[in-house]
Amino acid sequence: MNIIERGQIAPTFKAETFRGEPIDLAAYRGKKVWLGFYRWAACPLCNLRVSEIVEAHHEFEKAGIQLIAVLQSPAENIARYVAKQDPPFPLIPDPGLELYTTYGVHPKFMGLFHPSVLVRTFKAVMKGFFSLRGDGPKAMIPADFLLDPEGLVYQSYYGNSVVDHIPFDDVRKFGADLCLDMPEAS
Repeated sequence: MNIIERGQIAPTFKAETFRGEPIDLAAYRGKKVWLGFYRWAACPLCNLRVSEIVEAHHEFEKAGIQLIAVLQSPAENIARYVAKQDPPFPLIPDPGLELYTTYGVHPKFMGLFHPSVLVRTFKAVMKGFFSLRGDGPKAMIPADFLLDPEGLVYQSYYGNSVVDHIPFDDVRKFGADLCLDMPEAS
């Protein structure tokens, strides 16, 4: 399995957003990038996370962080579900899981059964995110990658459950860091 680690050059890619707009990761050089991998477009848990990011987006944008989100759904399902939140960042469909494979993001069956999944599911449903429609593996585990302006992986975060994303405090720290030195390996 391909694991992306801090300090290595992030694999570049060219893709299209769900609207057909081109995305070239190499074009983001010189900027701080948050590359996030989610499950499917109708996933209540992913929609809750996107909602939280949308609410805090101005803070990340002010810190100079460009977010790119990848979902395992086809473009039409992204338009039908998660795009209704009008997130101010690109949403890339990857139903063939090519980017997931490149970045070492994969399903983990036990990731469905962490106690926090029930709590987050309840919160998602209470916020109005509920759908049983899914695209691709149901146990896809989220992952997040913070890329410095040189295209180096500042931090890679592979979740342990279907609700385990990089903490916002880590993203804030990344935004505040000048990214001149890589953090010490832990």
